Amino acid sequence: MGVAASTSAEPAPAAPTLKKLRDLNFSSVGKRLEEDYKGRHQAKTVAQLRDFVGKLGGLQTDHQSLRLHIGLSELFVPLTRTDQFNKTLEIQQNLLASYEVPAQITAIEDLLAQGADMQTILRLLCLASITAGGIKLESLENLKREVLQAYGYNHLPLLLSLSAPTLAVLLPNPLPPAPEALDEVENDISFVYSGYAPISVRLVQCVAQKGGVLSNPAEKEKEKDKAGGAADGKAQGSSIKAQAHPIAGWRGFEDLVATIPGETVDIVQNGPNDGSAVATPMASLLRPMQKPTTTVVFFLGGCTYTEIAALRWVGRQNRGRKFLIATTGIINGNTLFESISSVPKLTQAGPKDAAI
Repeated sequence: MGVAASTSAEPAPAAPTLKKLRDLNFSSVGKRLEEDYKGRHQAKTVAQLRDFVGKLGGLQTDHQSLRLHIGLSELFVPLTRTDQFNKTLEIQQNLLASYEVPAQITAIEDLLAQGADMQTILRLLCLASITAGGIKLESLENLKREVLQAYGYNHLPLLLSLSAPTLAVLLPNPLPPAPEALDEVENDISFVYSGYAPISVRLVQCVAQKGGVLSNPAEKEKEKDKAGGAADGKAQGSSIKAQAHPIAGWRGFEDLVATIPGETVDIVQNGPNDGSAVATPMASLLRPMQKPTTTVVFFLGGCTYTEIAALRWVGRQNRGRKFLIATTGIINGNTLFESISSVPKLTQAGPKDAAI
């Protein structure tokens, strides 16, 4: 992943309904569609009727777009009502909240015994290992054995790759329990993963939106709730946008970046009159820019739609900077497993006798 800045460019406009839905957490899509649909019939006062009449020109297009997205969402309803989907979602949310991790490991074993998809099992195991700092050695070895017996020993290289130091996402020896669960905050990029922020986008914030990292949104929300002014604070935060500051590299976050595996590169390209930028104090680097720019974020190896949604959110928080995303491809958990597996496509579990 890399970051670069250039002159501003205006992106092509998106459909109104798509623009509202594409960056939402999936749990909020149905509610937003319902609100938009009911909003057509809530004009009661004279002022509301006048606004409604003023929008008649675009209502037909909006209605067609709304019908399209409602129809698309209905295609996913049968999947979201299955026991396996809801059990998987429950395990994921409990793991993110660090709630009874041993019980979640047992639930994953139950899904495996029921013949759940292999990608689902491995993704849950990796999530449990990452959020808990590892899985107990005995439980992890038993799970690996059951995975190989259920899905085939040809997946042994995949399990070895997940446990290798280069990835280190399936490890033993869990950390002590977390003191408290993470809060899902609407005014932070962690909303995309129900409390967890993509580290790639957090790194972009460390470069291009330092204030969004230095000031903890969750702590601000707690203080507003205690003071009884949470509603006023949200209204002010949504209406006032800070001017974007110039790119200043990793300055201020050197210690944090040093803990991340891999080499860190920080190259500052100065213009003809910016020769003294390296010696400029940190406070002056955070001053607002004079003209808007477009910051290009490169993802080598691919990125997820969730990271794109988080970057769009970051772009909406400041004036004067737009983000352009360049990536080698769009990936998800399943394609990631397939890319590191020696088997072209991971298959579902069949009869155990056939796999042994």
